[in-house]
Amino acid sequence: MTLNGRPLDEPYVLNGDPVVGTPGAFDVKVPEGRLFLLGDTRGNSADSRYRFQEAEGGTVPLSAVKGALIDEDDPLVVGLRSAVPAGGGLLFLGAVCGVAALRSRRRAVTVASPTTGAAVPTG
Repeated sequence: MTLNGRPLDEPYVLNGDPVVGTPGAFDVKVPEGRLFLLGDTRGNSADSRYRFQEAEGGTVPLSAVKGALIDEDDPLVVGLRSAVPAGGGLLFLGAVCGVAALRSRRRAVTVASPTTGAAVPTG
């Protein structure tokens, strides 16, 4: 895949092979205000390449794309990024405390008998 004559780095393409299962080579010029859409699983995506012979060369208008841009500095995104590791840490701490509590319950507590002085298990 090239863009303006330069090869694109596509690490997101499944199995690293963007041409497996494609309909063949193509050259497209995307008109202003339109998008040429390609799927990440190129060998199994019914994307713009399969509509290349249709009007507008398989492109779709920008207005047909529904979605929201998420800003990397959005407080919600930053909060979620911080909460996930903190939650993992709390989960780990809870597991450690649970194991420690089970171990301490299973140990027999011994005390000296008031009459004989011998150790007697309790509980």
